[in-house]
Amino acid sequence: MYEEVVWKLYGIAIWVMRLLYLNMLWILFTLLGCVIFGLFPATTAMFAVTRKWIVKEQISVFPIFWSTYKTSFFQMNMIGALLTFLGIILYVDLRFFQTANHIVYITLSYFIIFTLFIYFVVVLYIFPLYVHYQYRTFEYIKRSVIIVLGKPLYAIMMIVGSYFVYLISTTFPILIIFISGSSFSTIIMWISMHSFRKNEISV
Repeated sequence: MYEEVVWKLYGIAIWVMRLLYLNMLWILFTLLGCVIFGLFPATTAMFAVTRKWIVKEQISVFPIFWSTYKTSFFQMNMIGALLTFLGIILYVDLRFFQTANHIVYITLSYFIIFTLFIYFVVVLYIFPLYVHYQYRTFEYIKRSVIIVLGKPLYAIMMIVGSYFVYLISTTFPILIIFISGSSFSTIIMWISMHSFRKNEISV
C-alpha cells in the first residue's frame, strides 16, 4: 500500500515537472516572437508535445517543441492573423449591437455572442488539427468549423475545460506562470483526440 502511494505521488510529480517545463518553453518562445508573432507558433509547439504525451510516445520535449515552432512559424502566423481579424470584427459588432436599444440589435447581439462561442472553439481546434493532420494553410479553419458544428458535445467539453483552467488560474494566479498553458493544452488535446477518433465527418 505504501509503495503504491509513493509511485502515484512520483507519477504526479513527474507530470507536474513536465507541465512546468513545457509551460516555461511556451512563455519563452512566445516572448521570443515578441508575443504577436510568437504566440501562435509557440502554442502550436506546445500542442505538438502534449499530443505526443497523450499517444504515449517517448520524446525529448525541446527538440519536438523547437522543430514545430520553426516549421509552423509562418503558416500559423498567417492563420493567427486571419483569426485575430475575425475576432476583432465579431467583438466590434457585439459592442455596437449592445449599445443599441432596438430589439433587432439586441437580438443580433445574442447571435454574435453565440457566434463568438463557436469562434472560440474553432480557434481551440486549430492547434490540435495542425499537429495531428496536414492540410493547406486555411483548410485548418474550414476543418475546425466542420468539427465544431458536427460534434457540438466536444465543443461544449472544450468550453468547460477552458473555463476550469481559467477558474483554477484565477484562484491560484501563480499557476499562470507555471502550468496554466501546458495543462490547458493537455486538456484540449485530449478532448480533440477523442473527437478525431469518433468524428463521423471526414477530416
